[in-house]
Amino acid sequence: MPYKFTDITDLSKFESPDYTETIYKADVNDLLNNRVEGKILSEDGKYKSVKLKVYQWSQFRLLKLQSALSHFFVNYDTHIEMLLASAIAQEPILFIGPPGVAKTEMAINFFGGIGLRKPLQDLDGKKSSGKEINKYFEYLLSPFSVPDELFGTLDFKALEAGEVRHINTNMITGKLVRGVFLDEIFNASSNILNTLLTLINERRYFDNGLFKPADLKVFIGASNHSPISRDGSGGAFASKKAGELWAFYDRFTLRLYFPTPQEYYQTNEKEIRKQYRIIIDRSCDRAMEKLTLERPKEFEQIACINDLLLLGRLVGKVELPDETRELMYVMISNLATQRRKGSELCYMSPRKGNKLLPIILADAFLIPGEEFYNLEKAPQTTEILEYIDGLELRVAEKNLRTFYHIWDYEGDRDKLKDEVDMLLENV
Repeated sequence: MPYKFTDITDLSKFESPDYTETIYKADVNDLLNNRVEGKILSEDGKYKSVKLKVYQWSQFRLLKLQSALSHFFVNYDTHIEMLLASAIAQEPILFIGPPGVAKTEMAINFFGGIGLRKPLQDLDGKKSSGKEINKYFEYLLSPFSVPDELFGTLDFKALEAGEVRHINTNMITGKLVRGVFLDEIFNASSNILNTLLTLINERRYFDNGLFKPADLKVFIGASNHSPISRDGSGGAFASKKAGELWAFYDRFTLRLYFPTPQEYYQTNEKEIRKQYRIIIDRSCDRAMEKLTLERPKEFEQIACINDLLLLGRLVGKVELPDETRELMYVMISNLATQRRKGSELCYMSPRKGNKLLPIILADAFLIPGEEFYNLEKAPQTTEILEYIDGLELRVAEKNLRTFYHIWDYEGDRDKLKDEVDMLLENV
């Protein structure tokens, strides 16, 4: 299918899996500079004609999604910003937090918001429509989970012919499976972890003696806690389990901690009560769907996976001013030498530095999460269009707050934030 700039204004056309390949054939300068006219549906139900640069159509939809998710998930505005930045950069991200803080719901609603669907059977037992759609895979791991549960069972007919193949339809490595969410991910066995490492690093998997490309683009893991614990000295991390999981854990450049309202506001009972009221009021309708509908609705699609991929193509075109680049290097070197000071807040390596850069660049496309705090309603279409029109594709100092989320131990996240803030203020 040839790439048509006009198709980007129509989500129903642009979300087609056919565009996932052809989007890479478009000229980058055309994506950056060409303008396309189209219509946008405003909150008042009326269509508004606008003319945006090609990439701004994708940016607009993703900012609409950021706005919708930030309004729904109270106090997690920065989490959503970092989730979108990681998704644009195609870097895996990890959710950490106690049960009941919406880790799973955020991942599933995010997938719904970009048009990824969970493969389902109709109520009469038949499979869903044969139409090819972008999908996601979701699974809760236990200590007894086996690779077949994630990657598919052996194809015994192929085995009779001497071939070792897996039936991976709708599984992690399956066709058009663009997103993966694995809950309690650190329960995974060594066999599962080794396969996931290759998948995360190289976006490919081993089957029948060959490495094959996977369609996976967005990988989200979740756990109630990180797999590491302090050794008591305030420095290095220790435990047998931590050693086994370290290589895998280190692949998650960003780790987002999900606090409860009482953890967030400590002893401020008035604010805690206010937050619980907002949370329950905003989620009440979706909670009731489980009782009123035979099958609850999926989160409204606002953008598509191709919007993420298009902006991802342009990450290298985001300007990184010399002074901001130098500040980034100062922060990396400072955090890299924390161990010598007896207080290592995060393990820094060349790989982590390389992985951080595209996330920081991708964050320049988004609205800073703190701008959503205390808003009674989500930003409207006109406000988002005005934001896009005035935004320069340039990394600012505020984008370096991505460093807040590279802690190794969740108990150190506030210390790391203080360290990053100090560097931002004093350098």
